[in-house]
Amino acid sequence: MTEDSALAIYAANAGTMARRYDSVTTDTLLSGLLDLIPPAPAPVLDIGAGSGRDTMWFLARGHAVTAAEPVAAFRDMIASRAPAASVVNTALPLLSGLTGRYGLILVNAVWHHLDPTARATAFRRINHLLAPDGRLFLALRRGPVPPGAPLHGLDPGTEFTRATASGFALIRSHDAPAHDAETAAAGINWTWLALAKDNGK
Repeated sequence: MTEDSALAIYAANAGTMARRYDSVTTDTLLSGLLDLIPPAPAPVLDIGAGSGRDTMWFLARGHAVTAAEPVAAFRDMIASRAPAASVVNTALPLLSGLTGRYGLILVNAVWHHLDPTARATAFRRINHLLAPDGRLFLALRRGPVPPGAPLHGLDPGTEFTRATASGFALIRSHDAPAHDAETAAAGINWTWLALAKDNGK
């Protein structure tokens, strides 16, 4: 499966990838969405939390953060760097072991590792975990897909349609460049979707 292959790559390169993640600040990453973040304290779920960069950012602003991370090396980093976070060994699409309702769910640079069926499952699961007035911030990778790479091409329009079918409504769509040199050199950029529950459904 693509997800399993991707996890193996992350596990083998966790240190290098963490340095790349940490070269970009959360303020920069979320610059087009900062005004949509719920006021603290809000329960935040950081899916695919990686190095813990965003987990630490939300903690520093008074939020209660659950970091969902399937790679052991990253979980160890988060536990060391952000001891106030709740760190859970789980992954999309099922997010097993998570309960409760979150005011903000962040899914950054993860969605392209899921096939279309898994994405539909993930949207439904995230909708279940989101508070009635909560927000989902979803980053969609746009750019070339290297042959054999454990990822899928994404079309923002298709993902928006998939989201609405799972009970979401669009708050904002925001295009953003790659913020690190390696990703930019590969011709990759991002579309962020800010979504809320469509409570009419």
